[in-house]
Amino acid sequence: MDEIVTYLFNLALKNKIGVEATNLLSPEAPSIAVADERKIIINLNWPNKNELPFQIAHEISHILNHDDGVLYYTTYASQSKIEANANLTAIELLATYYQDCFDFENINPVRFMQTFGIPLNLEYQVTDKLTEIFGI
Repeated sequence: MDEIVTYLFNLALKNKIGVEATNLLSPEAPSIAVADERKIIINLNWPNKNELPFQIAHEISHILNHDDGVLYYTTYASQSKIEANANLTAIELLATYYQDCFDFENINPVRFMQTFGIPLNLEYQVTDKLTEIFGI
């Protein structure tokens, strides 16, 4: 998992997005994107460490999508258009990494979701996006 986190942090920096990864937040505090400052804050105390790659990609996506305000990732976030678009962009970012590092000819949406800690409620979006990108 360290490799994907490093990749995503480097991607953020390449896109002039500041990154603050902290152990100082409570486990319940969500990671956030502060769009006006082009900065993401990642809670390293999040209880499910496997979800960190998707959370990081999701927060980066808010900035890349030019969303406004302070936006945050939780597994319970409302399914607003902004959140849905951030999820789709995050899936695309992770698919690019997957394509570069894994055998994408045998890509499996469930394995993809497990690899990057993507919540189960996004299964249809993951399947649709992977079909669009990889033609699975």
